[in-house]
Amino acid sequence: MIGTSVANKSKNLAATVTYQLVNDQKLSAQGKRFQHLILTLSGMYLAPLESMKTLIILSAFVGLNSYANTRSMASVRHSLRVEHARELMGNSYKKSIVSKYEKKQDLEKNIFKIVGERLPKAFKSKASPIARAIIDESAEHSLDPYFVMAVISGESSFNPLAIGPVGEIGMMQIRPMTGKWMSDLLKTKWKGEETLRDPVKNIKLGVAYLAWLRTKFQGHGQLYVAAYNMGPKAVKKAVSRDVYPKDYPIHVMKRYIAFYKEIGKKKGTL
Repeated sequence: MIGTSVANKSKNLAATVTYQLVNDQKLSAQGKRFQHLILTLSGMYLAPLESMKTLIILSAFVGLNSYANTRSMASVRHSLRVEHARELMGNSYKKSIVSKYEKKQDLEKNIFKIVGERLPKAFKSKASPIARAIIDESAEHSLDPYFVMAVISGESSFNPLAIGPVGEIGMMQIRPMTGKWMSDLLKTKWKGEETLRDPVKNIKLGVAYLAWLRTKFQGHGQLYVAAYNMGPKAVKKAVSRDVYPKDYPIHVMKRYIAFYKEIGKKKGTL
């Protein structure tokens, strides 16, 4: 895993520096209050601290480790986003608006902005955990979060209470049968329709289902996107007749590209 080597080196170095700084001097009043400090980097218990210098060094290494891990995670998520974007766009990628942001890593603020603007008024207070769920679940399943938002936009217009014509529920319009199946697959608690009305849980199940379809159709974007709407059996049946469904994929991809066009703009909606 990226960042593991840096973290391990930081742990070893932090432990070494800490013990080198411990001396035989009397503990100060402040030192005594920290005598049960646990070294978070090394995972080792340290006897009563005998130098406040230790705390300064520890803080520096904790910060270094946190910074390294944050940068590593950002880099990983960036790579996953770009890889999935290339898969979705195919030969059109290089000339698309999406490729313009290939080297841009700090897009999380834009995602939070989009979610905050599009959620119904009653759910705006939950914008942060919902946006975080989109970002984290997309990374977990190697998907572009802008693609996930495009699906959400097309399915429910970001309405956590949306109900579809055949019983689909929530932001990603998941049918209870599919939701239960995915919940069992992920080994998460299933409370029926209540689970799907929770926007964060709905996103978790919906993104996992998209990832499952992606694997099933071997990364063929048009097919797994269509399958999210039609179901995998219907898509396979269509392909067997040499018919490649395109209406729903176009519906999603228009929104996907539009979201990338929104990056950097102060206002604008889909």
